[in-house]
Order: sequence, then structure tokens, then C-alpha cells
Amino acid sequence: MNVSAAKFDRDDSLSDDLFYARACSRHRGLINETEQDKLRNTRVAIPGMGGLGGLYGATLARTGIGRFSIADFDQFDVHNINRQYGAMASTIGRDKVTVMRDIIADISPAAEIRMLNEPVGNDNIDRFLEGVDVVVDAMDVFSQTARRIVYSHARKRGIPVFSAAPLGFGAAMFNFHPEGMSYDEFAGLKDGMTEKRMALHFICAIGTQGPHLKYMDTRGVGAEEGAAPSLGLACQIGAGMVAAEIVSYRLGRREPEWVPRFSQFDPYDRSYRRRHRRWGAKNPVQMLRMQILKRLIPAMND
Repeated sequence: MNVSAAKFDRDDSLSDDLFYARACSRHRGLINETEQDKLRNTRVAIPGMGGLGGLYGATLARTGIGRFSIADFDQFDVHNINRQYGAMASTIGRDKVTVMRDIIADISPAAEIRMLNEPVGNDNIDRFLEGVDVVVDAMDVFSQTARRIVYSHARKRGIPVFSAAPLGFGAAMFNFHPEGMSYDEFAGLKDGMTEKRMALHFICAIGTQGPHLKYMDTRGVGAEEGAAPSLGLACQIGAGMVAAEIVSYRLGRREPEWVPRFSQFDPYDRSYRRRHRRWGAKNPVQMLRMQILKRLIPAMND
């Protein structure tokens, strides 16, 4: 894993400490200096630098998080521009993780950034999670094997995982406590499932409740091309929700609502809902939703 040494032109009369203090000075009244120092010494791991991952990195860097472990193996393409923070005409064809490393370093020059330019898996997960305080899940819907590895190893290390799902014009947030309901329990995943079947369970877990179902055309979901309907504004909402939760958690302001509880905000529907899916994937209503989903998204059936 590489550690970023990227530096950018700035006022050389400012030390790293003074630059950081001035960059975060407008937080006062919301985050005090002692709290800001704690955020500066927090390490966040973000697997995935796409739709949500890049926004997580930029948003948390602007909030003052000072240590990052970021991972991605893909390059930006034109179809990423509608929602991915680092996707621009100038970055097409460039490695996502390198682009986002440079953006985070440009926002916060003194940030320590560890970079993994390869898929997260069993051979590198321990290095990736070394010294990490919080994991922010930003992996693709169809990367379920890697997602299970990240969640299981974070759980073993006692690291909470925060995540958001862009749904229509809004987002839902799911937070996993290392001693609470596991990701597999919430999504209903088991060893031996195909990647496509696990993705279907994931979609059912995050997207079968909420106002987006009233206006979203689910025929836009396709397993073969790894595509689903998405809006950049929904990713921005999700990143804001998760960043606020991480800051609150790290500063001890309040306890997050952990899965099987989750929340959903949809400005298009003008709604905010807090939900409780008791028993996770084994909830009888959720099991019924799974059967309906199989019919709604035939492309996802094995």
C-alpha cells in the first residue's frame, strides 16, 4: 500500500498545523478545537472511490479527518461523470484511487493517505485496515465477495462500518456495529451464493423500502453491465448523511442507530424516515420483498 506524498502549491509561510487550523476555522460553533484535533487523528478506510467513495473522501477531508486508507482498482470512464466526484473530462482513463488521492491531498495537504490500487481481498485486507478507526463502505453493488471480506474483517477488529445507498433522489444510511447484527445477517448472504444472487440480496436489503419505489423504474437495473439508475445529487446526500454520523460518533456526541435500524432521506418526496427491520433478512415482510424483487428484476435471477 502506497502512502501519498502528493504536495501542492500553497502559501509556504503556513505550517501544516496553521494551514489545518485556518482551513477548519469555520467549523467553530459546531466543532471545537479539541474535537477538531480528534478528527485530525482519525483514520477512515474507504474501499471504493466511485460514486460515493470519492464524495466520502472529499467531504471528510473538508471536515478535517486527517488520515485515510483508500482503495480502488478501476479507472474513470465517461459514464461516471453523472455522479462520481473525481470523474471529469480531464480524468477519463486515469486510476480512480490516484485521482482521489490527489484531490484529498489538495484539500488537506498534511493528510496522511494510504493508497491501494488493487481489489480489496483476503491477501491485503489486514494491511488495508491497519490502524483504522472507521470503515466507510463505498463498494460497487456487484462486488459482494469483496464487501463480505471487508465487513467480516472489520467486525473481527472491532471497527464499525458506515454506509449509504443512493436511492432515487435521496439516500438511505446503514451503520454496522462490530458487536451488532452482521452484514451477512442483514442482507441474508451465505457462502456458496453467486455474485449475482448476493447482489440481489444486497439490493433487497437497501432498496426495497422507501418513497423512491413510487417513481423509480427498476428495469434500469442490469447485472451484466453492472448498472443501476443513479443521480449525483443522491450520492451527495448519502455522503453528507454518513459524514455527519461519523463526526458525531468519533466525537462521542451520540450513539448511531445501528442496523437493523436505518434511516432514509428523500428530498424529492420531502420525507425523512427512521426504520427498524427486526431480524434483518429473516424478517417475514423482508422475505416477501425478496420474492417480489426477483420478479421486478428478472435480469438478476440466476
